[in-house]
Amino acid sequence: MSAKDHLSAQLAQMLKKAQRSLAAARYNIREGDYDFASSRAYYAAFYAIEAILLTRSLSLSKHAGVIAAFNQHFIKPGTFPKEFSKMIERLFRDRQTGDYGFELSINEEEANEDVLMAEKLIGSIEAYLIQNSFLQKNE
Repeated sequence: MSAKDHLSAQLAQMLKKAQRSLAAARYNIREGDYDFASSRAYYAAFYAIEAILLTRSLSLSKHAGVIAAFNQHFIKPGTFPKEFSKMIERLFRDRQTGDYGFELSINEEEANEDVLMAEKLIGSIEAYLIQNSFLQKNE
């Protein structure tokens, strides 16, 4: 398997995990568990961001580092709109609230918005990966 094929396969797996995390977020919303829905929405976007960073040979261990690298390599140069930076920051904040708060603190509307933001981020990243030949359309 070539290095390009290996990268493509890895990216496809990461995006599948992002989609699974989105599905879990939607399930959590249906169950009324909005904190965990927001957390899963964040992780869905996070996995997609990790995938796109691999196209620049970047693999970071800390969430803040992943977000900063995405901003540096994809937002600042204009590959993605600046609103994406605000979206991932909100998702990260809501994930922190949802994961570390002990009372239900994210409401249904916020959780639904988080899922929509994650879907937008993931869809745009997937489109970028396809347009730039990192992924095949059916992967």
